[in-house]
Amino acid sequence: MQIIWISGSTSQIKRVNITGRGLAKVIAVFCFAFLLLGAGIHFLGFRVAVQFKPDLAREMGGVITISEKDEIESTYRTRLEALQNRLMQVTDQINKLQAIKDRFTDLVTPTPVKYKLNEDAGKGGPYLPMNFKTHSKNGLLGDLESTLDGSQSLIVMLDKMEKKWDRQYQWLNQLPTAPPISNRIGLSSNYGPRVDPITRQIAQHPGIDFSAPPGTPILATGNGTVFKVETDHAYGNFVEIKHGDGFVTKYAHTRKIHVQQGQVVSRGQVIAEVGNTGRSTGPHLHYEVSVNGHPINPMQALATHIPQLAEK
Repeated sequence: MQIIWISGSTSQIKRVNITGRGLAKVIAVFCFAFLLLGAGIHFLGFRVAVQFKPDLAREMGGVITISEKDEIESTYRTRLEALQNRLMQVTDQINKLQAIKDRFTDLVTPTPVKYKLNEDAGKGGPYLPMNFKTHSKNGLLGDLESTLDGSQSLIVMLDKMEKKWDRQYQWLNQLPTAPPISNRIGLSSNYGPRVDPITRQIAQHPGIDFSAPPGTPILATGNGTVFKVETDHAYGNFVEIKHGDGFVTKYAHTRKIHVQQGQVVSRGQVIAEVGNTGRSTGPHLHYEVSVNGHPINPMQALATHIPQLAEK
């Protein structure tokens, strides 16, 4: 395209050639100039709005003042510190529960297997408690990351503790620490040397006798498998149960037996009834405990305090 320009005073003719490329360059220059002008106005407008009209600045672009930013960060830091304190309290509570659990575990563990509680012995090192407090110089984001890492470590610790407690619970359940009779418990004869009730001579008593009315339920003192269900002259009708860690329990002079050889039984399950069979002067339960084939005083395994009565 060609534009012809004629000057009025000199009648001079000027020709201007306009090409598509030239027109595009002119348009591009004008657009770029407008963009720079708009950006400048926007920037200066925000600077003026932030300094003199913060409400207007929020409406224009959602910006906040420095004081508002500090106030927001202070609020979040307060909440973060509250979370840190709560996590520290949870850690302290877990430590207290661990101490209580250890005391109860020690209380209900039979004397012959007390050493089992020291399987994890040999540990040591400095005491470095889990600390969720962080230095403010790290900034709010750094403190938050540190707290999140600490909480994740706490979750891992709780998971390991839960599994460990479950294993220990299962181990304790298989040990014969529960009473073999749930009510009217009373010792009528202790373990060890005694005057035999029939011959009136000094003899070794390999178990303890519980005085109870005929038909009183006899309970398994721990999880295990029925090893023997037999009858003989000395014990009458009796049951033997194999437990963990080499423990075997015997329940003798029963009137009726409710389990069979090879049956898996649970702690507290009724396995028989008190009777007066075999070499017995009256209805009672004769209870024996052995470890790896060696008889022990059942009182070393029972976790429940049993009042002793006069021997019969």
